[in-house]
Parts: sequence; structure tokens; C-alpha cells
Amino acid sequence: MERRNFLKTSALALVAGAVSMIPRKAKTEVVSKKRGNKKFKVIDFRCRPPIKAHAGLFKIRMDFIAKRPNVLANPATYGEVPEVVKMVGKPGAVEAWWKAIDRAGVDAVVVNGRYASGIPELSMGNDLLAKLQKKYKGRFYGLAALNLDQPIEKTVAELEKALKDGIRGANFEPGYRTKNGGPATIDNADFYPIYEVMSDAGLPLQIQTGAFAGLDNWGAANEIWRMDSVMKKFPKLRLVLAHGGYPRITEALALALKWPSVTLCPDVYTFWPGGQLYQQNIELLQDQFVYGSAFPFGNIDTTLEMTLKLPLSDKVMEKYLYLNAKRLLKI
Repeated sequence: MERRNFLKTSALALVAGAVSMIPRKAKTEVVSKKRGNKKFKVIDFRCRPPIKAHAGLFKIRMDFIAKRPNVLANPATYGEVPEVVKMVGKPGAVEAWWKAIDRAGVDAVVVNGRYASGIPELSMGNDLLAKLQKKYKGRFYGLAALNLDQPIEKTVAELEKALKDGIRGANFEPGYRTKNGGPATIDNADFYPIYEVMSDAGLPLQIQTGAFAGLDNWGAANEIWRMDSVMKKFPKLRLVLAHGGYPRITEALALALKWPSVTLCPDVYTFWPGGQLYQQNIELLQDQFVYGSAFPFGNIDTTLEMTLKLPLSDKVMEKYLYLNAKRLLKI
């Protein structure tokens, strides 16, 4: 089944639950007993709320990941699906999401906007992101959606407005473009104006990689050499690889080695097949990794619990969980 059709069949026609009040300031932190009860602040760099704009992702968790014919034995995704995942779009879902965040000890979350033509359950616009970030200052940070199906001038204008409104970066998914030539790669010159804006702003541009990085396949969208070509032209670009460049892990590590402004967010892939390579290199590239659960693909609590067990020094764990993201977001 084509990726686009899979997403369409996966997406639920749900009515979004109303956004509820949550604490305006974080009151949480995670305590690691294995580290002498040391306390860590946490920014989850990839955590999606259970609302209609992300309903397709929650459906993938429930109907694909949780119902694989063979076991995907990652404790963060294997077993009973958390109730909050099943509640997507229903009354009380957002409240349950924030309670899960607080219970886990997560201080703040980063939520990416996105645009998928004809799939409202995979499209979250900048106005909603700005509203939520303003309402829940200090706990919610948005990355602007980029509509690549329209003239680039309009996309850039929308991006500039979003950044002016306080959005802390942008989310870039060239593999989902349906017009203007269809699915594209990061080195397409059409996107240079976006890189110029983000380079000048000094804020992160997060690019989608991983096993679900394009409409039809994930091959070209994950070609790391193309990202290297872009970095040569825009060396100040703060590029974040969502899902860590998976499955081209060693190439992604090499990209980060070559370009100090490249950051890897392996999130759920840290504990999926091959993720040991991420785990083994966080210490070596300690200023270029940020933590994420990829919720709903990874559970908020168990992903963090597993992360705290990684053989990292306390100093590097602090960078990974909080300080690197704080620096990227300029907060």
C-alpha cells in the first residue's frame, strides 16, 4: 500500500477535544534513583498532543505498531497501548496528555506543525501552534508547519510570520510535497529561501527522516549526503534530524561530526532496531543530541525511564535531556 493511502486509511475522522487548561509553569522534574536520586529537567523534543491535527499518528500507533504480526519488543511501544493514546480527539484527551507529561517528570514539550495535503488528521497549522505556545508559556514550544504545495514566496511569508509570533523553529517534510514537482529532497533549490530565513533567525529547522519520511517511500528523503550539500551552502543552518536520520545512522553521525550546527533527535528509534548506535554515540557528540519520546509512537514515561538507564555521565544526560534543546530553542 502506498504511504499516502496508508496514512489516509489510518487517519480517524475524529472531532478534536477542546484544549484544556494546564499548569502555566512546569512543576515537574524526573528523579533517577540509579543516579543517587539526581534530579533532571527534561524537554521532550518530539511529543504530539492527542488532537485531531495529529490523529493519523495515533491511529498508526494503535492499528500498525501495536498490531504487528510479530513482536516489536521495545518496552516503550510494546504491550498495552496507554489509555491517552486511545482517547485522541475525545473530551479529556488533552488533560490526560498533560497528566502523563507531569507524571513522567517532563518539564516542557516541543510540538511540530505539519502540512499533509488532503489529510487533516496529519496537518497542524501555525495559528494553533502559536495560540498554544502563548497560552502555555514555558511548557509548550511549537515548530512551524511548512506548506510546500504552494508558491515558495507564500510559504516563506507564513514562516516569517510564525517566527515573529514567537514560534521557536520550523518542521520541514519535503517528502510529503504533492505539487510543484511532487516529493522532493532537502537539496532542492526551491527550498533555499527557507534555509536563508532559518539561518538568519538562528532557530532550528527540523527535517523528517525515518521509516515514514515520504509519501511513497523513505529512501531519497533520508539521503544524508544531500543534507551535507545543503550544509555546505548554509553552514549556519541549525538542522535537526527528527528520528535521527534513521536508518542511515552512521551517515547521520558523520554529518553531525562534520557540522556542529547539526543535531540528532533519534527519539523512538533510540530503542528500535539499530538504535544502539545512537546510544553509543551520545557521549561522543554530547552537544548535538536532543531527547524525544516521539509520542504517541513511544510512551512518554517508559521512554524516559529507559533513557535514564543509558550509560551516560550525569553531565551528558543533563545536556541530552534538557540543555541542548534549551539552547536550540533559545529559551
